[in-house]
Amino acid sequence: MGRSIEADVHAAFVEFRAGDGDKCVSAQCIYCQQVRAKNTTRQRAHLLRCEAYLQAHPDVALQVAAERDGEGETYPDPTVLEGTPAGHTSLGFMPNPRINSTPIPGRPSLSRPEGTPLAKKPKLKHGGNLADISLKEVHAAFEEFKAKDDDKGISARCLYCDQVRAKNTSRQREHLMVCPGYQTVLKEKIPANNLRHQFEDDDVASSLSIPMPTLDLDFRMSIMVKPKVTVGDTLLGREAWVSCVGGRWAGRWGKGIILPSGQHSQTTVSETKTRISAKYLMQTTGEEDPVFFTCTLNGWWIADKDVMDKLQDPIAADNMAASRYKLRVTMELETGNERYSSLNGGIYVGSGCRRGAEIVYDFYRVS
Repeated sequence: MGRSIEADVHAAFVEFRAGDGDKCVSAQCIYCQQVRAKNTTRQRAHLLRCEAYLQAHPDVALQVAAERDGEGETYPDPTVLEGTPAGHTSLGFMPNPRINSTPIPGRPSLSRPEGTPLAKKPKLKHGGNLADISLKEVHAAFEEFKAKDDDKGISARCLYCDQVRAKNTSRQREHLMVCPGYQTVLKEKIPANNLRHQFEDDDVASSLSIPMPTLDLDFRMSIMVKPKVTVGDTLLGREAWVSCVGGRWAGRWGKGIILPSGQHSQTTVSETKTRISAKYLMQTTGEEDPVFFTCTLNGWWIADKDVMDKLQDPIAADNMAASRYKLRVTMELETGNERYSSLNGGIYVGSGCRRGAEIVYDFYRVS
């Protein structure tokens, strides 16, 4: 939660009586020494415009920036307004010399030397991972109008909280980043916030917009295998080894063969689940200098018990529809050839099927 200015209204002012017989109580801002009649509402309004106070409390300054219009707006002199008689404050009180000249213990003097330029209003910034607001959404969130028929400026009303401000796309976007009504709608657009279990609203994870990965079909691989050799029961399940006798592949960036001697293991952990782990050596064809890649696979073979039993028989497996089981793997490629260096570090997911003595995979690259 940000700092609440209400907690500073009384602490930021020293109260006094200008004269012994004065019935009214005055209050002087300890940040800029402006004197005004004691009035909580006006004291709060003063702090929202007090340059010295906002510099001392940047978190409040950011909140103020989100509610102000106009690029490059500067703060006016908080002690004197245009048209106020010399020596008087904006509310008509004479400054109290005794209080102005007495430093407050623990508070450095924050008065602005004459001729020092006023600081510009700080801009509201947000992390790059917060949900983005497109230009189209900014325009859709505001209703534009002219306050008067002869008004040259265009105003904009937020459709989520009815706040009115001057038309300014940047400021309108900043407003939406802190508008409670719009933020509720924006969070609903984040996929993770539509799960059954969610983060709390004040948790930063509930407002992060994370890129959604996409899958692009990259290549197909066909692997010819020998009959499996059963190793037996292990601590993790019943293990079997399957040797590769060759194969081929073709895709977006090339084509080639699978060299013999590749190996994959099958660990049956239950009647319906078998873990797959494999490593093959791929080679390009049609090039003067063939390029080699190592292909590492890990995944699962999952199906009902009767389907899994039939898949162990090459003949029965050839007649089994691939939609009746799930052969899903993750795969990584590695090569030392610079021409194909973009493949290093890529992550692939594969969907496969068994056809007799052949295993065929489609591999999709995760973007």
